[in-house]
Amino acid sequence: MYALDNDTWSLSRNVFVDDWNICRKRVDNVKDLLFDQSRFVVRLIRVHAMMAVTTNWAISGMFFDVLLKFGYQPQIFEESSGFRQALKESDGSFELCYQLMYVEPSGRPTDRDQWSFRQTGVYQKHSMKTRQSKCILLHSNDEPALQKRLEKHAESPEKLALARHPMNVHLVVLSTYIVHWQDYIESMAKSLQDIRKYVLVIDTKRTKVEAKQLQTLRNIEDKIVCRAIRCLQSTGKTVKTLMEISGSWPKADATFAVESTSVYERLRLIDHRLENYVNSAEILAERTRATLGLLTNMLDVQNQADSGRISSRMLLLTRESVDDNATVRVITVCTLIYLPASFTATFFGMNFFEFQSGLAGLHTSPSFWIYVAATIPLTFLTVGAWYIFKVRHDMKRKRKRDEEQAE
Repeated sequence: MYALDNDTWSLSRNVFVDDWNICRKRVDNVKDLLFDQSRFVVRLIRVHAMMAVTTNWAISGMFFDVLLKFGYQPQIFEESSGFRQALKESDGSFELCYQLMYVEPSGRPTDRDQWSFRQTGVYQKHSMKTRQSKCILLHSNDEPALQKRLEKHAESPEKLALARHPMNVHLVVLSTYIVHWQDYIESMAKSLQDIRKYVLVIDTKRTKVEAKQLQTLRNIEDKIVCRAIRCLQSTGKTVKTLMEISGSWPKADATFAVESTSVYERLRLIDHRLENYVNSAEILAERTRATLGLLTNMLDVQNQADSGRISSRMLLLTRESVDDNATVRVITVCTLIYLPASFTATFFGMNFFEFQSGLAGLHTSPSFWIYVAATIPLTFLTVGAWYIFKVRHDMKRKRKRDEEQAE
């Protein structure tokens, strides 16, 4: 937690409010409290201390809407965040709070994502009667860039320049955190360009398209469309709210009016800058979708080719199976022809043939006609029964296939 003295604009670090009774005298005169998100729930500030701050400063409930967004949220809901509220009074006094979403270099190893989406919560209550502001800034890490800039302002000879206008603190906040958007969009564009170079010159007949590239494109689309564009649009709406407040102050105080005009123009420049970022991100999103569609079509063609090859192999296997079935059928018919004869010969025994060692040649029994008369009808009966069964089975299978096709 940090504190800014209201009179001298001097910054005090590590003003912990773990025990409100000990720190209350120091907190009564501060102008700016900055809570660190990583310590917020664990050890930086207790619930009763936070309630004491809000009660002592008469902070409205809109601050808690921003405060609660620093708790655990599902990733999809967190990415869609971008909260802002403002309340203006007739004399120019105002109260506002907003959640600023931005990107920063993550500092991770090169094989991981080099960027992180973070947030800063801002609350300000300004009174035109006393010309005093009370601000609360919620940070996302231990050493925020905004805090370093505020410390630099507080320690510089021009430290009072920040207190000339209540909107100056927002200029510092915005100018600190929007500077990385251009680098982030360019890094996404470079990743997309690497894939486009590969996709536009690839020969699908010789080179296989990998699904990993499709996954990378989906990731880029998610970062640009669902995160970057939404965050930039939310920041743009916040800037427009600040511009509306800056342009609505009374013109009675000429010095303050000139300063308000200057702040308004600087906010307008920031708004134009954000519009350019949004335009670049939208163009990048369109190119990502086009590349994604091309890569998807190439994968479909590749899958169709693979399916064609598989179908050809299946057709070849089917033909081989048909040939094998034909061979089996021939063997079956031959077996059916020889089976009755074998059965008849076995049934009647070998008494129809007489082999006598003393006589040369083969002597047939006079009753051999009985064997022929029994074998030939039995053969026709066996083969005929098999043929009738096969025809009925084929007709039944054809009828079932026709019914399935009709359905």
